[in-house]
Order: sequence, then structure tokens, then C-alpha cells
Amino acid sequence: MPSSPPVVSIAACADTIGARVAGHLDHLWRLAMQPQGGVADADWFRLISGEPHPLGNVAILAWDDHDEAAIAAVTPLLAIAEPSAVICLHGASEHLAGVLSARGFQAHGAMPAMAVDIGALAPTSLPPGHTFQRIVADRRFREWTDVVASGYELPRDLARMLSPEALGADATDNAAIQFFAILEGDRIVATSMMFLDDGLAGLYCVATLADARGRGLGTHVTAEPLRRAQALGYRVGALQSSDAGYTVYRRLGFRDVGAVPLFVRMPAG
Repeated sequence: MPSSPPVVSIAACADTIGARVAGHLDHLWRLAMQPQGGVADADWFRLISGEPHPLGNVAILAWDDHDEAAIAAVTPLLAIAEPSAVICLHGASEHLAGVLSARGFQAHGAMPAMAVDIGALAPTSLPPGHTFQRIVADRRFREWTDVVASGYELPRDLARMLSPEALGADATDNAAIQFFAILEGDRIVATSMMFLDDGLAGLYCVATLADARGRGLGTHVTAEPLRRAQALGYRVGALQSSDAGYTVYRRLGFRDVGAVPLFVRMPAG
């Protein structure tokens, strides 16, 4: 069970909510990925999986004004042939952008850091023939991973690293990491993962199969885990949005509380 007491509201965090939402991502990667080959330092986290995707070979920086830490974090990424990325949790100063650019990392936009007071979530529902489930049975693990890989267009082995296949599925109500899905009949068509940490209920791995989009599944698979977290005492939901999910989250009631810059390095040729 996460040790931090739940955050009471977005307003109660004053001007720290953006930093907490960004830091939530770092906490998840350290918890989930360090046993899978990640390397952690007080100032950065790094994963080199060898997968042919930038997020499979990534450094997460805690500061935007610490050259030595940034260089130490990214230097091993320069030796690999696969794409790699740098996530800057608390912004990227012009100077840091220059340090990264000199090493081949180019600005690739920023992920909106978003939060919602769970009690203010818009209502959601499922179309006939669909059910919402928490994923705890082994027989569903591979299918859950397949949907995430398809929805995000990720290499399967990378999607697996944030799946119940790799992390297991603690079935207790207050487990730190929980997996959810929407089924159409007996087929998983949408997924999400909830991470309870630092007083926030964070949503990750929100994915919908291409042939199931446009039915409101993404909104429900985002909102329903948060309602379950609310029953545990959590009051604020958090996520870092993709471009595709941004309007979905805004309709649910999420609002922007910050931005997390991303830099990407593609191999020569």
C-alpha cells in the first residue's frame, strides 16, 4: 500500500501539483523498470532495453540545471544503435536543450501533465455488450499486453515491461499497481493501469484497439479506476497525456497543470 496520504484536492497542492504529477511518472518507472534493468540515481533514471523505440531506451532527468547529471544520464544512450529519448520532469531550460542537442537529442514537444479532482469527473458508461474488469487472472495477461502494444504502436516486448506479464497482478483493493480492461464479449478492447503513489491516483497505459475507438471506451477505462481509487480515499487523479488522449481527458474534467518536455535521438541513417 502506498505510504503517502492522499492529496485532498488540486487546489490544496497550490503550485506544486504540476511537479507531483511529473514526478509520479518517475516513481512508476523506478518501481517497475529498475528490476528489469533500469539504473537509478538521485538525479536521474535510465533504462536501456534495446527495443527499437525511443521509450525503450530512455533517461528521465529530475533537474533542468544540472549539467553533470544530465550528461551522466544520457551518455550511455549514445553508444546504442536504437532510438532513445530524454524526459525532462521539471522543464528544459534553453541551456539544457543545448546540452542535449549537442549529443543528438532533438526537442520532440512536451507531454501535458494533467490532473482532476476525482469527484468532478464527468459521468461515463459502456455500450451494450461491453464490461469493465480488473485484470488479475494469468490467462488475461498476454492479451492485455497485446492491446497496449497495438494501441500505442509499441514493440510488444516494451509494452510487456509495464504489463501484468512482467509485474504480476496484486489482487488486493489497495495494491500500488492495478490493471484494468474493457471487454467486448470475451475480447479485451481497451486497457489502463493505475498507480497509487505520492497521494495521487495515476493513470497509465490507456489504450483502445483501432477497431473499437469512437465508443467512449477510453473515457470509461480512465474514469472507472479513479472512482475505485476514490473509494480508497484518493481525491486527485493524474496522468501525462499523449496527443491522441488529450481531448478525451479534457472532456472527463482533467486540466493542464504542467508540461513534461521530451527529446528524441534517432540513430544515424
